[in-house]
Amino acid sequence: LEQSKPGTWAWAIIPKTIAQLETCVFCRKNDDCPNKYGEKKTNEKWNITVHYYCLLMSSGIWQRGKEEEGVYGFLIEDIRKEVNRASKLKCSICKKTGASIGCVAPRCKRSYHFPCGLQRECIFQFTGNFASFCWKHRPVQIITSNNYRDSMPCTICLEFIEPIPSYSILRSPCCKNAWFHRDCLQVQAINAGVFFFRCTICNNSDIFQKEMLRMGIHIPEKDASWELEENAYQELLQHYEHCDVRRCRCKEGRDYNEPDSKWEIKRCQCCGSSGTHLACSSLRSWEQNWECLECRGILYNSEDFQKAKKHSLPNTNNVGITDCLLEESSPKLPRQSPGAQHKDLLRQGSKYRRDISTIIMELGFQIKKKTKRLWINKANIWNSAL
Repeated sequence: LEQSKPGTWAWAIIPKTIAQLETCVFCRKNDDCPNKYGEKKTNEKWNITVHYYCLLMSSGIWQRGKEEEGVYGFLIEDIRKEVNRASKLKCSICKKTGASIGCVAPRCKRSYHFPCGLQRECIFQFTGNFASFCWKHRPVQIITSNNYRDSMPCTICLEFIEPIPSYSILRSPCCKNAWFHRDCLQVQAINAGVFFFRCTICNNSDIFQKEMLRMGIHIPEKDASWELEENAYQELLQHYEHCDVRRCRCKEGRDYNEPDSKWEIKRCQCCGSSGTHLACSSLRSWEQNWECLECRGILYNSEDFQKAKKHSLPNTNNVGITDCLLEESSPKLPRQSPGAQHKDLLRQGSKYRRDISTIIMELGFQIKKKTKRLWINKANIWNSAL
C-alpha cells in the first residue's frame, strides 16, 4: 500500500485516532448530544474526553478543584481513579465494564453507564449529592385521583398525550392541567436556565423547579440562551418613522422625517407602532397627543372616555373644536370640575378651532360611501362629528 498509494495508510489511521480521542472515558461513546449527555469536553493536555453528565453523575468522584482546573473542576487524577474503579464494574444493562454510576437505593447493587441509564429510564437528580436511581427504585409522581378521560396537550409542543404520569410524561406540581413530555421539559430547561425555567401555565418557579429536579430534569445555572445571543433585541432599539395617515401631505414621502419641523414624525402614544407627520394630522407641536386609528377606537369604547363624555358641558356653543377627528390628537378629556373645564375650553377654543368645511372634508374621506349632504347638530357638534 505504501508503494502504490502512499497516502492511503495515513488517511485510514487518522480518523480512527481522532475518534478514540473524542470518546468519553466513562460511557465510551463519541456522541455529541448536549441535551442528552451534556457538553462533551476534551482536555488536550491529558487527552481525556468526557460527557458532562457522565462525569457529574459518577458515584465515586467529587469536584475538588476550581472551575478552571482539570475538567469542569474535576481533577485529572480523580478522573483517572474513577475510570479505574468503573473498569471493574459491569453495567447491569449492556453487560460491559466501565459502569461508573450506581443506584443509591439501599441494598441495590445495580450499576450502569449514563447512556444505558437513560435508555432504561433511570432517574438522575442534578442537585444535592447528584443521586441516581435505577428503573426499580426511581421516584414517581403520584396522583390521588385521575379524572382525565381525554388526552391532554403537552403545554410546550402542544402534542396530545395520555395524562398518566410516567417516565416520559410529567405533570406540573402547581397546575393540575399542565402536562409535559420529559424531552420537551429538558430542552426548555437547557434554553431557559435557572432564572427563566418555570411553569408554562402559572409562571411558578420555586415549586416547579423543585419537582422537576426531583424527577431528573437538569436545570443549568446559567442565563437564558436568548439573553446570551449577541444583538438579539437590536430591532427594538429602532424608532418607527413612517407616516400612516390616509392622506400624507409631505412631498418627500411617508418616510421623510425632519426633526423640529412640521414634517417631524410623531408616534402613537399608546402603541408606538404607527406614526404621522405633525402637519399631516394638524398637530401644533410635538407635545400634543396623538393616537392611531386602532388605538383611537379602543379609547372611544373605554369606560374612562364614556365617563368623560357624561361630564362634558351641555352648552357647547362656546366650546372649541379640538383636533380629535379620528386621525388627529387625543380625544381624552381632562378630569376637572365643570367650571374649570369650561374656562379651559374657552381658553383653548381659538387655538384648536377649525373651519367647519375642513371637518366635513375629513369626514368625507373617512366614510365608505360618498355623501352629498352631512347634517351636524350645532348643540352637540363633537358627538355629531363622531
